[in-house]
Amino acid sequence: MIGAVVAAMVFISAAVVCCIGAWVIFGPVNYVGCGTGRPDGITASDLVGTYVTADGGRLELRADGTFDASGLADHDVDGEPAPRRLSGPGTWGLRPADSVEQDIYLSFTAPAGHQEGFGVSIAGTREEPWLYWYVGDPDSCDLYGFERV
Repeated sequence: MIGAVVAAMVFISAAVVCCIGAWVIFGPVNYVGCGTGRPDGITASDLVGTYVTADGGRLELRADGTFDASGLADHDVDGEPAPRRLSGPGTWGLRPADSVEQDIYLSFTAPAGHQEGFGVSIAGTREEPWLYWYVGDPDSCDLYGFERV
């Protein structure tokens, strides 16, 4: 009788451990990343250039720390496209590699009432960087990407 109880407890414990392991691997938290990562040694001068998005947005990063954006999709916290597009001039800067924030900070300077900033991350290589921000939950790996042209 005791042997049957011990066997049942071992079986139940193994099933619980197996279920927890599956949840950790396949559950809502992404532990393997999105295949992105800031290129080692990248500098602000490596990033200067024009980037475009698949939906027609455009971002030009200039060497003097200014940018011009047009038609960038804004997304709400659920990842749904917001009714507006981000456009206008602003300033940008590359954050230190050990920063916990996104790699680049963009701050719009115009039009009036549009002074907001947001972060953009860097992936690719120093020679061929591409930019992105997460749409909704970062664990979903849904990226709004910018390719350099």
